[in-house]
Amino acid sequence: MKITTAKILKAAENKILLQPFEDINRELQQKQITTVELRLDDGRTISAEQRRKTWALINDIDDWMGNYLPEVTRSLMETLFIAEMGYEWFSLSNVDMTTAKEFITFLINFCFENGVPTRDTLLNQTDDIGKYLYMCLEHRRCAICNEKAEVHHVDRVGAGRNRDKIVHIGMKAIALCHKHHMMAHQDEKGLFERYFIYGIKLDKYLCDRLNLNTKERR
Repeated sequence: MKITTAKILKAAENKILLQPFEDINRELQQKQITTVELRLDDGRTISAEQRRKTWALINDIDDWMGNYLPEVTRSLMETLFIAEMGYEWFSLSNVDMTTAKEFITFLINFCFENGVPTRDTLLNQTDDIGKYLYMCLEHRRCAICNEKAEVHHVDRVGAGRNRDKIVHIGMKAIALCHKHHMMAHQDEKGLFERYFIYGIKLDKYLCDRLNLNTKERR
């Protein structure tokens, strides 16, 4: 796979005319390429807040690894991110905001997958709340404190509705530890407003991960 960048010469009616910054005619002809993948660069560079969040996560991962060399850990994490996402090499000094956001999400997911302890809740480190809330459900981690979580249904299950029979796909839910789950039952609106969180729609993947019913049962 070849990755390159291009300048947008013209865009109208969902059609884009691109000029690659390097000659790719040989690859196009040899491999008979007819489709490309577009990643839109918003032109803005990483913010100070994004940089702070990134380094906070890298330092937590570095402590967990026992390296005590944050720069080495940063390089390792960037290598893993690039390998997974197919991006080009970048610097945290001037990377674009979109890539920075995706890198932060990648680091948070790494922490969830590997059980990396963090000094602060990852809720305060995320730069994409929607993806963060999805990952919390995926890994059964409380969206507020990151402790082991239960599934809190924002779309109520009960009052005559059997949770073992209803189809959960499309219902809104959030991952909350037992403590915060109980608080949500007492004052969901207040809790959500306090932490700026909300329920997200369950898809089949999440339902399978959480062992929630996805088929109509009689």
